Amino acid sequence: MSQSDKRTLIAEGLAAGDDDAALHARLVAAGVSGASAKYEIERLAKDPLAAALRLQAARMAKQGWLLANQQRLAFEADGGFALDTLERPDPDHFYRHHYEANRPAKLTGLIDHWPALERWSLDHFAAAGGDAVVEAQVERTRDPAYELAKDDHRRLIRFAELIDWLRKDEASNDIYLTAYNSGTNAAALGFLWDDLAPIDLLDDRGGRDGFFWLGPRGTLTPWHHDLTNNLLVQVLGRKRVRMAPPWAFGRMKNRLHCFSDWGNEALPAGVGDADTPPVLEVVIGPGEAIFLPVGWWHQVEALDLSASMSFTSFRRSNAHAGDYVSYGAIG
Repeated sequence: MSQSDKRTLIAEGLAAGDDDAALHARLVAAGVSGASAKYEIERLAKDPLAAALRLQAARMAKQGWLLANQQRLAFEADGGFALDTLERPDPDHFYRHHYEANRPAKLTGLIDHWPALERWSLDHFAAAGGDAVVEAQVERTRDPAYELAKDDHRRLIRFAELIDWLRKDEASNDIYLTAYNSGTNAAALGFLWDDLAPIDLLDDRGGRDGFFWLGPRGTLTPWHHDLTNNLLVQVLGRKRVRMAPPWAFGRMKNRLHCFSDWGNEALPAGVGDADTPPVLEVVIGPGEAIFLPVGWWHQVEALDLSASMSFTSFRRSNAHAGDYVSYGAIG
């Protein structure tokens, strides 16, 4: 074994929190002689990089202990690890017990006053804006990293063409109007905002805020976390939302940016185990919403032809990305 390979093994062990005995066992298991392993470990006493790695491993172990305590508290809560449903939530209660506590919730009764609940349909979209040119994410199924490579999948199409395709009611993850396309679509589909109205929980900006989502049944947003708090409001059809808490980070297979290697895996609802995270699962239908706190992992699947709005304009500061530096590989 080369010296470089030995150093790599030692670095991996130090990062994992190995003491000298565990490092020795790691090296011997890889084929290093006992004497050579002893020599390499004795050299670490004078290596500042080794000392720094051991300090960092200790800090990570402390963070792991703190996250494990958050899990214990969540599991021991009244009702166990569960998702609250709030009917016509009082804003003060919502902000104190969910927004500020970083706890998701299903919300009902928020948009009973929206004309969109009665108006939105493919016929309405075609009549009001069929000639508009919109931007969509397309050809997603050919690319396993379609969410990471969103720019590669942006296409301009006539809204009427998309509507005609959606009328087929075919399950697909190949085309989807998403929040990422809002730079174009907020202007092209401005008529949609005439069907909305302010939501009590949000900072009222004249009812023109928000991001429009439209796609067939079968669209999938793979496991990821957002860099803001989000409110996802369902207007047409149903969506299944699966969520995993930030304190399950170690089981989320996060190697790059805010994405999880679980991808589109339908992780089961429940408390999880040593390898899989705890998962909350809920279906939201027309007029219902889900509050997705910053840092909570989630996966979203359309169960029907689906039209949704999402919002980030809460009454509190929602700027959480300023000190986020982990865009690159982290695992």
